[in-house]
Amino acid sequence: MQNYLSYGGGVNSTAMLLLLLDEGWEFEAVYVDHGCDWPETRKYVAWLSKQMPITTIRPMVEGFSTVYDYFWHYKMVPSRTLRICTDKFKIRPLHRYFQRPCFDLIGFSSDEAHRAKFLVRDGITTRYPLLEYEIDREGCKRIIREHGLPVPPKSGCWFCPFQRIAQWKKLRKDYPELFCRANQLEERNRERRRAEGREPSFLASRPLSQIVNESQDALWEEYQYPPCRCEL
Repeated sequence: MQNYLSYGGGVNSTAMLLLLLDEGWEFEAVYVDHGCDWPETRKYVAWLSKQMPITTIRPMVEGFSTVYDYFWHYKMVPSRTLRICTDKFKIRPLHRYFQRPCFDLIGFSSDEAHRAKFLVRDGITTRYPLLEYEIDREGCKRIIREHGLPVPPKSGCWFCPFQRIAQWKKLRKDYPELFCRANQLEERNRERRRAEGREPSFLASRPLSQIVNESQDALWEEYQYPPCRCEL
C-alpha cells in the first residue's frame, strides 16, 4: 500500500521524514498549507521542499482556504476542545488527497505515545514510525542535526489557543501585524457572543490585551514592542 507522511514542518515530522528516507521507505510527504502556520515554519517548509520532495496542498473548507478566514467569517475563535482547525484544515484535506488503501504516517514521538490512536478507517491505516523505532523528542532533534539540517521551530498556527504566554508575546514583538489580526478576531468573536447574550471566549486564558500588557512589559528590555497599527 502507498505510504503518506503527514508533514507538519516541525521537529517530529522532519525527523520522521529523514529517518524513513535513511531506512529506505517509499512514501510521499504531504504538507497542508492552511495559511496560518508561524512564519518560521512556513519558511522552513519552503526551504526543505527545495532539498527533498514534499507535496504541498491547499485546503478548501466551505469556500475558505485559510484557517483565519474561516474563523473570521463565522466570528469564532479556535477552541481547545473542538479542534476544528486540525480536523477541517489538516486531517480532512490530507484524507481527501490520499489514494486508498494507504498508510498515514504520523510523527508522534515515544514520549507522547499516549496520543497515538491506531485506526483503520475508510481505507486509511495509521502508523507511527517514531514509536516503532522508539525515538523520543530529543532523538528527533539528534536525527535532524546528524543530517546537517537546522532544527525547525515548534510548528503550529500563530493564533493557536494552545500557545504559551511567551509565544503570544513573541508574536506581538516579532509579528505585530499578525498579533493585530489575532486581537481583532478575538474582539469580533466577543461582539458576536455579547449580541447573543453569551459569556466571552478568548484565544487564551484571558484577553490578549491582558496577556500582552504593553505598559507593564515595557519595563523589561526583552519586550520592546514595535508600534502596532491595531485600533483595539
